[in-house]
Amino acid sequence: MATTSAGLSLRTLGHACLALYQGRENPLLVTDPWLVGSVYWRSWWLENYPSAEEIDWLANTAFVYVTHEHPDHFHMPTIRRLGSGPTYLFPSLAEQGYLVHMARYGYHAETVVPLRWRAIAEGVSILSIPVWNDDSLLLIDTPGALILDINDAKPLGAVVRAIRRMADRIGKPSILLCSYSPASLVNSFLDDTGVVSLKPARHYVDYVGRLCDRLAVDFYMPFASQAVFNRSDSRWANGFRTTYRHLQRHWRSRAQLLPPYATLDLTEFTHCATAPGQYRAAEQSRVAIATRCRANEEDAATVSTQDIMALERKLNAFHWLLWLMFPRGFAFQLGEVRLDYNTWRGRIVDADAPRSRQGDFIVAVPKSTIKEAIENNHVSDLGITMFVRIRLLRRLDPRKVYALFVLLQIDDYGHLRSSAAFLRWLWRGVKFTFALRLPVMPSPTAKR
Repeated sequence: MATTSAGLSLRTLGHACLALYQGRENPLLVTDPWLVGSVYWRSWWLENYPSAEEIDWLANTAFVYVTHEHPDHFHMPTIRRLGSGPTYLFPSLAEQGYLVHMARYGYHAETVVPLRWRAIAEGVSILSIPVWNDDSLLLIDTPGALILDINDAKPLGAVVRAIRRMADRIGKPSILLCSYSPASLVNSFLDDTGVVSLKPARHYVDYVGRLCDRLAVDFYMPFASQAVFNRSDSRWANGFRTTYRHLQRHWRSRAQLLPPYATLDLTEFTHCATAPGQYRAAEQSRVAIATRCRANEEDAATVSTQDIMALERKLNAFHWLLWLMFPRGFAFQLGEVRLDYNTWRGRIVDADAPRSRQGDFIVAVPKSTIKEAIENNHVSDLGITMFVRIRLLRRLDPRKVYALFVLLQIDDYGHLRSSAAFLRWLWRGVKFTFALRLPVMPSPTAKR
């Protein structure tokens, strides 16, 4: 495995995967490994896949840290490929179903105590910061640099300020890794004129640049955005991706912009990167077979009464709030079946029923996908697929529909299971945001 020096190096792979390693040795740490296959019902595929030899090398890591449960970060096919050798680390979130899931399949998994530095090798420690939206940040302290892995958590300002204060006290060169492309519904709305886009590509570049400057980092490594969309009903979204070319064109930050799939020497701060012409894209024949099989599954699926009742129960967790937001109701288009949700009655009815209304918008979801999302209790994931489209039927602020999926996530993650669960989530959100106190490593720091 080639490296830039015998010292520590930081390398990005896959999508939101970083590897910290020394010389030709096995990695000390790997994060968020989505390295094989696809995610989100065959919609997302990697722009550049690591080789089998590189995955074998990553499998020899001591630790794998998973920031959150989204499958482009917590990808079980990749974890099966990496095997049971590493210790899998997770943030201490309000609900911790991932530990039960990992134990069921025989993996050694544990949570990282939040806001406490944990040594993983000589001179290398990690710090986990849970955030309110069921995500986490990972800070990595090395002898010569401080690494800030913010993935796609979008931390609130109070958290950013706390990290900046800590980084200033540590006083080492710093590297930021965070997403720079939409992974949500922001471009999935349609009206009579076409796509209603909430945010252009420039918005994401400006956000990353401001974050770099607010944190006063020295380097930015493009991260958590290297996916392409290959289903026939999601390819449209490739035209709305924020790419490295956008970063280059609009970059205004004082931080040095590095290329994707880069390796950064953490002693000399030199770097190298994989050239786009050398990217290992998925074989098109394999993609075509996988997406065709998925399309056949979607066509053959049947939405049952139990599925509809489960979706109704999910929506009724926010019954009166949804009535205030969407008094005319809204609908789901599931293949040839349209179902209307009457927000006043809290009922899903067939669109041909006498009490059906036209509603404010229609959410178009393939049948098999919504069945699986309901079964796995991750209905909010529908907003990330890039093939779920929302047709606005009236003049309506799309951000209200976006908020619907945020509400669904609160229920998906079990925060409404009981009053105790809700209060635990609420308290931790306040504690790890507005009462955040980050410790400084006691080890000597290297000045910039």
